[in-house]
Amino acid sequence: MWEYPVMLALLVIAFLLARRTKAKKIKEFPEYRYYVPGMLIKIGGGFLFACIYIFYYKQGDTTSYYECSMAFTRLLLHDPGDFLTVLLGGGTQEMKSFFTEATGEPLMYMFEENSTRFTIKILIPFVFLAGQSYFITTFFVAIFTYGGLWGLYRMFVSYYPHYSKQLAWAVLFMPSVAFWGSGILKDSFTLAATSFLIVRINALIRKEGTFWLNLLAIMFFSYIIISIKAYVMLIIMPSAMVWLIYSRITKINRLVKYLILPVVILAITAGSYYGLQALGESLGKFSVENALKTASVNQHDLKQEYYEGNAFDIGDFEPTVAGAASKFPQATLAGLFRPYLWDTRNIMMFLSALENSILLAFTLWIILRIKWRITFQYLGKHPLVIYCLVFSILFAFMIGLTSPNYGALVRFKVPFIPLYMASLMILYLELRPNKLKATTPSRLHELNFKNRSNF
Repeated sequence: MWEYPVMLALLVIAFLLARRTKAKKIKEFPEYRYYVPGMLIKIGGGFLFACIYIFYYKQGDTTSYYECSMAFTRLLLHDPGDFLTVLLGGGTQEMKSFFTEATGEPLMYMFEENSTRFTIKILIPFVFLAGQSYFITTFFVAIFTYGGLWGLYRMFVSYYPHYSKQLAWAVLFMPSVAFWGSGILKDSFTLAATSFLIVRINALIRKEGTFWLNLLAIMFFSYIIISIKAYVMLIIMPSAMVWLIYSRITKINRLVKYLILPVVILAITAGSYYGLQALGESLGKFSVENALKTASVNQHDLKQEYYEGNAFDIGDFEPTVAGAASKFPQATLAGLFRPYLWDTRNIMMFLSALENSILLAFTLWIILRIKWRITFQYLGKHPLVIYCLVFSILFAFMIGLTSPNYGALVRFKVPFIPLYMASLMILYLELRPNKLKATTPSRLHELNFKNRSNF
């Protein structure tokens, strides 16, 4: 088994390079003390995910993605011309006919679905570099996707440099993010692209770096997200517009600010609706025409006996906007905190429920401890925290409404967990009673490294 000594060598090389990067950066950027632990946790999460699905479950979506990418990689080595044709073509039977017995064939149900086929194509360079080894491919995916998460962490630290340790726990060290966001899955690339995109949006808002490079990066990562999970963009962009506009009006006269905000919210709501309409085909079950109908059917279907123990019920509702809105509390709570401990049926679900219990306890602790008047005043001066909370709540509502299966839910929620945990951590640290006596929140907002780079 040649892959195991090679994998060990790659781990040593990655560790040494990470140590070198830390040594070069840590004097200027103290948060680099968490660079190596964060990377090792990401790689460890990817390997744990791989081992469980290879040796315990024996199969899963991850192995299907890998096998399909293997077929593409073999086609590349066998006939580069045919490979290019298939790479640029659609998921038709004609394109599939280019694969032979020697190359192997991708699974048709994955090949014909656009977002799944796009994920398979993204995996090709990783599989190629890994010598077609599943575990080494996992290693490269974990390393690559760590870049997005590290950039997101540094973005938060640029606002709150005194909280680098606490933010590392919130962003880099969450078990579910390391496990579900590091293996060969759509969710790993969605998490990385979402993180990269938010970092670039932040750079654009703060006027850091070159405007056109930031804009091109935003377009690129938006394309990646739309191609894999288009509905994520319909949560990112409205939230980002609130972030962008509110960051521009925070210094405006209070009366003018409150006159502008309703107009802004209406404009963003209308824009989101037309965006959903325009992306209807890409959004699939999350499109305007299908999302509510799919959610309603799913909620009815999960009551069947064969789903017992693997799904949750937020109650029946009419497939209308009003019907979906009536389930906002139940769906959002489910997206944020389920499965609960009493929902568990296996060890994987139990571990997810354990993390959710900690997340719920932390949320309740903050809600009970903070003073709401001071909290709203603080949020009014800190658009980044507003963005994180709005994004997380909308994302939780979306997946809680449309994904009543626990197995899907724990994977789908990965992109919002770092943002939600970071926003909770910031509110907790900034609004502690002893903290409020010592300094004002606005003062801490000014304490950032003006000449820092988020990358």
